[in-house]
Amino acid sequence: MASRSGMVAALLAAIVLALPFSGAVPVYWVTLFNYIGIASLVAIGLVLLTGVGGMTSFGQAAFVGLGAYT
Repeated sequence: MASRSGMVAALLAAIVLALPFSGAVPVYWVTLFNYIGIASLVAIGLVLLTGVGGMTSFGQAAFVGLGAYT
């Protein structure tokens, strides 16, 4: 039974990943989700650095700021 649910989950994931390429999703939504993904990666990186590692370093934030500026 677990194999069947895994196949269903894989099929749904493939459909969701194929939607932006089919033209069914407006460009605005694709861009918005890209920005959300990038911001979440930055936030997760800072949480791992300061929370789990216990180090306070904003060197990574400097690269993010530089990328946002250019």
